[in-house]
Amino acid sequence: MKSNRIAAWSLALSLLVAACAGVPSTEPPPTASDDGAQQVAATVPTTTTTTTTTVAEPEAAPSPFRLEPFAGNPVLERPADTGGAMLPEVRVVDGTFHMWFTQSPDWLSVPEAIYHAVSDDGVSWTVDEEPALTGDGDGFDAFAVAEARVLREDDGTWIMYYNALDAPRPGPGAAIGRATAAGPEGPWVREDDPIVTVGPEGSWDSGFVTPSSVVRTDDGRTLLYYSGGKDIMSEPAYAGLVIIDADGALTRLEEPVLGPEEGWNEWWGWEPVVFPFDDGFGAFYSGTTLEPRESIGWAWSPDGVTWTEASDNPLLEPGDPWSTMWVVAGSVVELPDGRRLLYYSGNSDPNLPIYSIGIAEVVPAG
Repeated sequence: MKSNRIAAWSLALSLLVAACAGVPSTEPPPTASDDGAQQVAATVPTTTTTTTTTVAEPEAAPSPFRLEPFAGNPVLERPADTGGAMLPEVRVVDGTFHMWFTQSPDWLSVPEAIYHAVSDDGVSWTVDEEPALTGDGDGFDAFAVAEARVLREDDGTWIMYYNALDAPRPGPGAAIGRATAAGPEGPWVREDDPIVTVGPEGSWDSGFVTPSSVVRTDDGRTLLYYSGGKDIMSEPAYAGLVIIDADGALTRLEEPVLGPEEGWNEWWGWEPVVFPFDDGFGAFYSGTTLEPRESIGWAWSPDGVTWTEASDNPLLEPGDPWSTMWVVAGSVVELPDGRRLLYYSGNSDPNLPIYSIGIAEVVPAG
């Protein structure tokens, strides 16, 4: 049963990845200075009940960016004694890069866990010996944890949202948990109950939910974007939104905000990496064909709810030797000079989760 579950999660994570196209940069990214929080004004709904939102969709336009992979990729390779490193989340504090990523010593026998690494330049990483968070042995996250999404509160408290599995199962788990820490290194203290669980039977997210990105608005609300579906092996996957008010009240939109379209993302349209952009929000997100083949595209939203994908998607397709099959967008970091880096995971094996992590610079189009 565990072998089947790991194989399915391998496929899911494989399909989470889109490969590097374009001309590699020859220079490593400079050191950044950031407080670890993504903040922006937002005009998303303010109610605290589940709601359906219908807004006219803006006209599609070409992406304002292209993605240029770093010449030294991958920057975090699969360690010899592990099944790989994937699903990166990166924040920068006082010039130090912090990364949380998902890994297992043996994907066929050991549940995945969330690990932490640090870097002075965003390229050379030192991984902590012990995982930052593992399965609790009891409750909704008893078996395994994966895909950390992290932000820092104004008071210095760090918050981690993570995918939780109570037992071996195909694909991601049925809940999203939340943990807190005094610093990015931990230790992390998890909450007793999940913050998000799967939707009601028959709904688009009734099978699994996993966090994709988290954004803090300047009015104190948290936008938690998550990916979900009915069945990871046989059904399309989408992206949804939970809005957490400053007082902790939740608004969960009934309908997905992103999903499959045609062509490059005909099967899955999910895992949005959302960040403030151009008086609204931008997102690099993953799309999968039926082959399967996963690529990364771009979408823009004026309000964080209604999204329009770029007319020239995908921006990044499989192709580099370390990521010939799939690539998955993971995290966007903005540097002091205004440039952005996209961290992503890649895989070249269609049957095993042999993942590594790379960087692409987000370059203005034209």
